[in-house]
Amino acid sequence: LRDDLIACEECDALHRRSRVDGIGEETDDVVPSGRHYECRRCGATLGLARHASFDLPLSLALAGLVALAIAHLNDVLLIDIQGQVREATVWQAAWTLYDEGAWFMCGLVLFTTLVNPLVQMGAVVYVLLPLRSGQRPPAFDIVLRAMQAVRPWVMVEVFMLGVLVAYVKLNGLASVVTGPGLWAFGAVM
Repeated sequence: LRDDLIACEECDALHRRSRVDGIGEETDDVVPSGRHYECRRCGATLGLARHASFDLPLSLALAGLVALAIAHLNDVLLIDIQGQVREATVWQAAWTLYDEGAWFMCGLVLFTTLVNPLVQMGAVVYVLLPLRSGQRPPAFDIVLRAMQAVRPWVMVEVFMLGVLVAYVKLNGLASVVTGPGLWAFGAVM
């Protein structure tokens, strides 16, 4: 069997998969119609067109890195109690935990909401950028193993659940407004 041929399961027509020839050259090759190849004889779906397969995950990982930066640099919640407005970022919450002597909780919050998501998305970008151009990145296997080891410790979802519970409980006592950091954490999920 040849890799450049596709057989239609409906009418048994044999098609040559499209390839890059030259600019403006006409070929008899089957070309993708959107995300699928279609049979020229009967119009049946021949299979998925695998073009630019690394672009979507790479763009999502880069967008995740930007959203993570926005989440950590902006307020998660704004609390208004009798005219006194308090803003809370993840860094301020972690620093408050450290000041109160809960250094382990401070480290855990930063580890699960900043360090691990940063390592995971950075590893995805590190792997996909060279693969997009057809090259294998150095230490490919080590980076993928590190990404798998970090995955259980990425707890942005647990953090979001805790923030939503705090939002519901505080909403009865004070005026609570969600900040851009909370929406950015939602985008990171």
